[in-house]
Amino acid sequence: MGLTLAATLARSGLNVLGIEKNSRIFKKIKKGNPHFYEPGLAKLLKKLIFKKKLRIINKIDKKILLPNNIIITVGTPVNKNKKMNIKNIKNTVSNISKFMQENTLIILRSTVGVGISRRIVLPLLIKSKKKFQLSFCPERTLEGKALKELKELPQIIGGLDDKSIKQSKKIFNKITKNLIIVKNIETAEMIKLIDNVNRDIFFGYANEVAKACDIVGISATEVIKKGKLYYPRTNLPLPGLVGGPCLEKDPYIFSESFLKHKFQTRITMAARKMNEIQPIDSSNFILNKFKLKFKKSIKKILLIGLAFKGTPTTSDIRGTMAIPIINFFRKKNPKIIINGYDPFVKKEDFKILKIKKIQSINKANKNDLIIIMNNNKIFLDMGINKIAALLKKEGLVYDFWSLFKLNKSHISKQRYYISLGNHYLDKKI
Repeated sequence: MGLTLAATLARSGLNVLGIEKNSRIFKKIKKGNPHFYEPGLAKLLKKLIFKKKLRIINKIDKKILLPNNIIITVGTPVNKNKKMNIKNIKNTVSNISKFMQENTLIILRSTVGVGISRRIVLPLLIKSKKKFQLSFCPERTLEGKALKELKELPQIIGGLDDKSIKQSKKIFNKITKNLIIVKNIETAEMIKLIDNVNRDIFFGYANEVAKACDIVGISATEVIKKGKLYYPRTNLPLPGLVGGPCLEKDPYIFSESFLKHKFQTRITMAARKMNEIQPIDSSNFILNKFKLKFKKSIKKILLIGLAFKGTPTTSDIRGTMAIPIINFFRKKNPKIIINGYDPFVKKEDFKILKIKKIQSINKANKNDLIIIMNNNKIFLDMGINKIAALLKKEGLVYDFWSLFKLNKSHISKQRYYISLGNHYLDKKI
């Protein structure tokens, strides 16, 4: 979020100072190497750093003259109890308030609960006893399309006052003319949360449809695709794994915003719980189906697609649904061998997941089970036959994204393909 915005602003002609406290990430960026995959970013970053349009430092102190426009993009995770952790926000704002100039504009871009900017950020800035402006301008881009969408998507601006709005407009007008001004900061905070909660709810409903179709023995893919064909009032996404750094936490942040008002966000939380139990439900189905078909246990698994999403392409494993699936199978069999293939995910991230990275799909060994975890086009282009060749003589491919539509030419002995929402198919490969 921060790096793509910094690069976009620098490309527009502004001189940009970036602050990155993580030493590993700082060293990479300083050399012009982004720490994640984003189309076009690596080339752009090297160019901007070479031309000194973008400068990176790793701490704020009195030796550094801070610009009079500061954008905060630090993470706002939830803790193990699913409560918002705003420690990063507090620390960053407190640090900025010590060293900022008079009349500095502070733009908060991180996702926060409704009221956090006014209730938490504003008092910390007031303590500085300096004049300042404050706005909330949410980030709304999609990983894998961030550089493109920063220029194309409308930018929401909610300011503390007219001066805050005017200065924020000057900044974002450098990259887009599509600015939308809202009445206050709280409205902007709410829009950001609704952006992600809305998606999570629709994905949750799609996964409920998949479960219902599996129970009665019909194809959820056909129900959804053909049901909305040329019909303007149904636009349901296909079912699949739902995770990532935003959708797994923002519904909780949204819900927490209303606890003091004694308002329960029932639809929001029902959808979130559906998305959270879905990988475990599917893993249980896979385990039972495998035992029924082959009368033996699963000893070796290959996970294809470890990033939390496949389209657009990303290398990000934050919130990947590989984690609950890996944990499920390891709990069932501590000796199970689990390997992974995803050419976009870095080797160090495979170590975080505690699985071996398969460098080339052509060199992968035979497996009892292959699980297709995301819908990256490269897996579709591989074709089901190439994927099935990685199975033992008896084996199962489980596809969370229904990438393949099988016909009789794909049938071979004792190799099966099953996809989410299409459990009735149970076809041999």
